[in-house]
Amino acid sequence: MQKITKMAILVIVDFSDNSYEAAVQAAELAELLHQNLLIVHAINHYTRAYLSENNLDKEWIEESMESLSNGLTRGKEIDIDIVIREGSVYEVISSICKENDILMAAFSLKGKPGLQKFTPEKIMRMIAVCPVPSIVFPRKNCNKFSPMLFPVNLFRGWSKKAITLKHLSEWFGKLVIVVENHSSDKFVSEIERERSRFKEKLSILGIECAYVPYIGQGSFTNQLAYYAKHYKAGLMILMNDEEEESLHFKPAPSDAKIIRSKIGLPVLCVSPFMFAKDE
Repeated sequence: MQKITKMAILVIVDFSDNSYEAAVQAAELAELLHQNLLIVHAINHYTRAYLSENNLDKEWIEESMESLSNGLTRGKEIDIDIVIREGSVYEVISSICKENDILMAAFSLKGKPGLQKFTPEKIMRMIAVCPVPSIVFPRKNCNKFSPMLFPVNLFRGWSKKAITLKHLSEWFGKLVIVVENHSSDKFVSEIERERSRFKEKLSILGIECAYVPYIGQGSFTNQLAYYAKHYKAGLMILMNDEEEESLHFKPAPSDAKIIRSKIGLPVLCVSPFMFAKDE
């Protein structure tokens, strides 16, 4: 993987099992990508209630964050910064992403929610406020992130998606497995034309791709699971449609189903417009 200018992977922590798992896997990814890690705690009504119930003061938060940081750096060559800020998790994530050079935000589905109730539903809402890509780690540890598995409808706009894949390839390698998420039986010539154009665009951008068809039997999530295993994929890429023109990734019900499935891949959620300024 290519070494890029140092930025930070952001992890919002509430000292629960699943935020700890997010921090552990984000630290592994930060070291792999030669980036920094930024661990953040949002002090809000959940925090204040917990401190009151357990007769603790704010120094406990600082000590807990320092302890987490020390554990994450053990045996690793990464720098970790700590931010403790008042506000809701949504406000804090959004403001810190805008104020700092954040590469991506990291979340995990592994482990039980705790202090601030980072349920899968709440994680989806946190993803929606991130102006940067969000990676959601599955319930198992990950040690590879390539090749990328990318479901796409080529009958919709894909120019900015191609540019986005170019940026992601700098982090996760040049091979993309393109999974069509619609049947092409009735539009054979049209889909062949779009495949050819998309492949040519990716080739110009230095990306190698392989197409796999929509099977049309069973659920699309099961098809993704099959292709993930068959191609030994390391990462799933989900992108908003370009027609939405949003700077944020907004998980649709189908996206949430894929993210929460047992496919076993980390899922990177990204809007094609996050990289528009770099075109």
